[in-house]
This record gives sequence, C-alpha cells and structure tokens, in this order.
Amino acid sequence: MRGVVSAGMTSAIEQLGLRDAFDEVHGASAGAFNAAFLLAGQAAYLATLYQYGFGDPRFVSFVRAVRGGPAFDMDHVINHVWTSERPLRFDAVLSSGIDLHCTATDAERAAIVDLTELSSPDEIRCAMRASSRLPWLAGGPVGFRGMRLLDATLAEAIPMHVACAAGATDVLVLLTRPEGVRHAGLAPVVARLTDRYLHAINPALVSLRETRSPRYDALCASLADWAADSERTPALCVIRPAVGSLVVSQLESRVSVLRTAASQGLRSAWMALAGEDPELIGTLRAYPTGIGAVDGVAGTVATGENGEARGAARIGS
Repeated sequence: MRGVVSAGMTSAIEQLGLRDAFDEVHGASAGAFNAAFLLAGQAAYLATLYQYGFGDPRFVSFVRAVRGGPAFDMDHVINHVWTSERPLRFDAVLSSGIDLHCTATDAERAAIVDLTELSSPDEIRCAMRASSRLPWLAGGPVGFRGMRLLDATLAEAIPMHVACAAGATDVLVLLTRPEGVRHAGLAPVVARLTDRYLHAINPALVSLRETRSPRYDALCASLADWAADSERTPALCVIRPAVGSLVVSQLESRVSVLRTAASQGLRSAWMALAGEDPELIGTLRAYPTGIGAVDGVAGTVATGENGEARGAARIGS
C-alpha cells in the first residue's frame, strides 16, 4: 500500500508531460503497477485506485488465509479488476515505445531477475503478478518463462543495477519513505511463518528475507551520496517525500491516509521537477473503460535519438 506514494509521484510526471523524457521504466512490486499505469497514461487513475480497489474483501481476506488460501489476492486485482472492472490500457503500454521492466526474485537462484520485452497483455499481467508475489501471504511462486518468481523486494527493492547494466546515462529514482525513515521488517510471527515457507522453496531465500531491511537502508544511503556526486555516472536524481510526511504502512486501508499520501507524493515530485509548490484540487475526470477509450495523456520515459539524452525512470517500491 506504500506504493500509493510513488503513484502520486508518477501522477506528477504524467501531468507535467514528462513521460517521453525517458527510455524505460523499472518497477519493483507495487512500483511495477505504477510503472505500467504510467506508460498507459493512467498514473493519476491508479493513485485513486489504491484508495478504493485494494480495500475490496476479495483482495484482502485473513479468513481465506486461515483456510489455506492467500491473504492478499493480487491475481484477482490484476486479472479481473485491472482487466475488466477498472482496466489498465495494456494496448497503450505496448504502443508507448518505452520499455517496461518489472523485476522479481528468482526463487531457484535467490536473485533479482529483470522481466522485460513484454509483448502481450498476458505477459504484462504475469510480470506484474510475479513482481508483487509476497511469499506465503499472496500465494505460491508465479511461473513465467520457465522461472518460479516471488516479490521483487526480497532480492532488491530498488532495482538500480538493472538500469545501470542497460547502460542508462540518467536515472530518476522515486522513493516512498521520507529521509531518515528506516525500513521496518516483518512482525515476528509473520517473519517466522514466511521463513518456514521460504525454506521449503529454497533455504537461500530465508537469508534474503532476513537481510532485506539493512540492505534497503544501505542502498537508500548510497543513493543519497550518489545523487550528490555530480561527477558520478549515470547521473542520478532521487525524489522522496518531504521530512515529516506520512509514512504509509504496508497494510494501510484508510481512504483519508492513502489520499493524503498520494497528494504528498505528487507534491514532492512536482516541486522537484517543476520548481514550484502546486495547489492540489479535486476535479471530476472520466476514465473510459471501453476498448475505444480516449487516448491517455502522458506518463514517463523518453529517450532520444538525434542527440537527446538516454534515460531510465525507476519506480521503487
């Protein structure tokens, strides 16, 4: 649910018409959702769906978990809600000309894997499911291209090395926690149950889970140093909520909190990219659900030929 913050940030990118300033967009876990909706021209739409779509009892059900099913049914959200009820424009993602990268954790190798060259709505849906497959809480590993995949944040919550390995010269990182807020680990009971589940799949995954928080905090610190070094390549810009902003929990469901967090994410990105503090107002906007929907407005990445800079937008979890 903390992804609502970076969803607000992608809304700013979309409204400022900056999507086509990048070549590729990378997303880990909830960041993969934000990345896909950004490329579809629906970033602002998704920022509102956090407030309404994820509160559906068909998505969260601890009674279902007690009976052996997933507590969080992302398959329902991705395969049903975002396909028919509140559809993601998969056609717009595929025709954007911008590469979508969804990262996930390879259960067999206990390592990050980059899911890209997605050529159909089914592949996009499967990549998003894999990137967000919380171990134990959301069901078993997702099968994709011969791999068994789990949530990206087990291996790498902010998939920096994927963009760097691709040769990006400019990277924009969107973070969901204010500076100084450390990563919180799982509750002890949930951690024990998760480790038991992971051990049965691959014992090496337990080590990833145990070291996740310190690795995340170390990476955030290194990104801050990197962004301050104008000589280092690729050039890096980090946007995060202002100090004192709401810190959204992973299970937050209160509409008022999620709305505020999305607004704070939008404001922080707008101020960083446009240099002004915007006035945020609520307006009525229609999001057609039919096949012939009006073309969406913009969203994220642009690289250029003819001397334009090559870039990569990263949407962190």
